[in-house]
Amino acid sequence: MIEGTIEEAGTPVLTIKVIGKRGEEITVEGVLDTGFDGFLSLPISLAVSLGLELIDVIHAELADGTIVEDELLFAGRAEWDGTVMEVDILLTRSQDVLIGTACLRGYQVRLDYSRNKVSIERLEGGEEVSDA
Repeated sequence: MIEGTIEEAGTPVLTIKVIGKRGEEITVEGVLDTGFDGFLSLPISLAVSLGLELIDVIHAELADGTIVEDELLFAGRAEWDGTVMEVDILLTRSQDVLIGTACLRGYQVRLDYSRNKVSIERLEGGEEVSDA
């Protein structure tokens, strides 16, 4: 089970370890963002030290419909629910780390606002989180 907290403003936050291709790693707090359908989004400033491998340049659509061109997509690894897996990592100019819904396949998410807790649990027979 993965556990996190809900900040005072109501934002669900989790801790996740991100690993670069040369073994460099960082542990960061990220916002669980159900509007982001990727795995991870990292600020460029955090990602530089990881030695990530550029795999694509994409266009992304933000929640307000704005199209952002030339977003950098990198290959990396992340530890999720005790398992290290290959993930696509979007680098952005934002300062926020986002954890997207691609990480949630096969899991049940519980947001308990009365206790300010997030819990994410694999469902029996749940779909495996696929590698990027």
